[in-house]
Amino acid sequence: MKKFWFAFASLTLASLLMAAVSEAELEKKMKMAGDGMGGIRKGMQASDMKAVAAAGKMVVEGLEGTESFWSARHAEDGVKYTKEGLAAAKELVSAAEAGHADHAKAAAAKVGGSCKGCHDAHREKLPDGKYKIK
Repeated sequence: MKKFWFAFASLTLASLLMAAVSEAELEKKMKMAGDGMGGIRKGMQASDMKAVAAAGKMVVEGLEGTESFWSARHAEDGVKYTKEGLAAAKELVSAAEAGHADHAKAAAAKVGGSCKGCHDAHREKLPDGKYKIK
């Protein structure tokens, strides 16, 4: 019976680690989210809620699945920032689609706050201006 539970636990752990987003994939997803944040700012400046919603969807897509990266690294704060940012990005999309600019602006601030918190904790600027994950 002990062998069964050991095998079960090993397979479960292996499947979780395999499901985790790789560092290269995380980088791609973060660039997508960053591009989305830029689109949100431009859309807000132009008072174009359709553009804000479309850019917000990019942020949602960029953040989806990245929780597994932080979970595999046992970075509880990274998981927290991801969950908060994703929830706020979805809130932003809903508000923008409904034409509620003030609500969308508040949600965008929440998204930006979660991004900043995670970047401050887990991103290091290199001498060449690029970044690496701590």
